[in-house]
Amino acid sequence: MNKGTLILTLLGIILFLLLFPALDLSKIPSYVNRVGLLPVVISIVLINIGVFFYSLGWYLISGRKIPLIDSFLISYSALFMNLLIPTGSTSGEALRVYLAGKTGKMGNSEALSTVIAHRIVMTIPFLVCIALGVSSLSKLAGNLFLPSLMAITLISIGTLLIVKISVTEEYLMRILSLIERVTRRNMEKMRKEIKEYAGAFKNLMNEKRRLAESTACSFANWLLDMAPIFIYLRSLGIEIDLFSGAFIYSFSILMVLIPLGIPGNTGVREWAMASLLMAMGVEKNAAIFVTIISSTITVFLNELLFGFICYIIALKRLGK
Repeated sequence: MNKGTLILTLLGIILFLLLFPALDLSKIPSYVNRVGLLPVVISIVLINIGVFFYSLGWYLISGRKIPLIDSFLISYSALFMNLLIPTGSTSGEALRVYLAGKTGKMGNSEALSTVIAHRIVMTIPFLVCIALGVSSLSKLAGNLFLPSLMAITLISIGTLLIVKISVTEEYLMRILSLIERVTRRNMEKMRKEIKEYAGAFKNLMNEKRRLAESTACSFANWLLDMAPIFIYLRSLGIEIDLFSGAFIYSFSILMVLIPLGIPGNTGVREWAMASLLMAMGVEKNAAIFVTIISSTITVFLNELLFGFICYIIALKRLGK
């Protein structure tokens, strides 16, 4: 870990610890008793089932070439790497491509095409949840509607542009030519891999059934991942509508993906989620408690632990 990352990590930990002075600690025992152990266990199980559906979506979109158990181990390893190394999702997806290639079932170019296609499919429930959440929030705070709508539009346009550039061989070759001129290196091998990737992705986009099955899995993953926040709020006697919950979850995912240099964006993610809950009318202490138990414990620490286990198993199974 370099010095900059270490400083940012410490900053994230400090931000997280600053949640506790804002929390009335005398209310914690009451919250813990009202929630109980069973909802926590159920929530952790649901998160891991959600990861299974996430990996199942990739397994289906890749044409079932990689065994399902390997798809699960590799996908969970990628999530672990995304949480551990603060580069958005780049580090995890690079690991997924690498490990997929190590299975011997597909080359790196084809593996990359399936990973990118899967990431595109995963943006569908994200945008749907954000849109539905904004429609719900507009009733509570109309002044949020326009900026939120603009954010959705920009995300959608940005996604489409990235997809267009990423999957068009001509654009990719132009970028490679620019890199060659700047670095003064011949990248003929890379040209071949780009052609293989573009061809594999084009073929994949014609597999409508695969895409539909993977999309269904992505929605299942999203719904299961959203469940804990509703479980914990309901345990405390707090009700929020489905669309608002969808927005909160999607927002927390967005906070994880922004590359701030902090592993899992710890601290920043919790403050953002707690603030959003409070803006929706949830009492401050309850908002902070639910944020810690759902976002930090049920999602972050859970996926960090099980992701690490899957990472070790995947390395042993694949011989690296």
